Amino acid sequence: MYRIRFQSVKFGLISFFVLAFQSTLAHSLALGTIKPDFVLLMVIFFALYKGQKQGMFYGMLVGIVVDALSGGVIGINSFSLGFIGYICGLLKERVYINHFLTKFLVGLAASLVYLIVYFVLGKQFFSLPGFFANFDIVFGTMVYTSICNIFFADVLDRLVIVRSTSLL
Repeated sequence: MYRIRFQSVKFGLISFFVLAFQSTLAHSLALGTIKPDFVLLMVIFFALYKGQKQGMFYGMLVGIVVDALSGGVIGINSFSLGFIGYICGLLKERVYINHFLTKFLVGLAASLVYLIVYFVLGKQFFSLPGFFANFDIVFGTMVYTSICNIFFADVLDRLVIVRSTSLL
């Protein structure tokens, strides 16, 4: 038997550091105007291991923090990341989480959905440009975030997940 235990306290501390890194030093990894979204990757990771309800709650909680740190209007990131947490949580029992292709494709699809929801809400309620106005930046961000998910999910997996085996 192979059991997996998710260490929530350790993940909370890692979340704090990732949020601080995303808001301060993530621009050092930027390729021009394209930079990966590590907060989105954390929500994907959490939702894939914990399920849809906890993924949605975590996404909304982290989204509120991102909105507060960005100085923008509170709500867009909260709704978008909560939606991604719910959608990725639905995949919990349906995908093999540790395969690199799954990490890339789930990261790519989640980035696409997140950016579409973000731009639709931003266009509807605020004065954000449309999704296709900066498509080269949007597409680059999606691909760069998906590539980073391959490595970032492995790091989170090794830091947070405890695996134990037993004979029964």
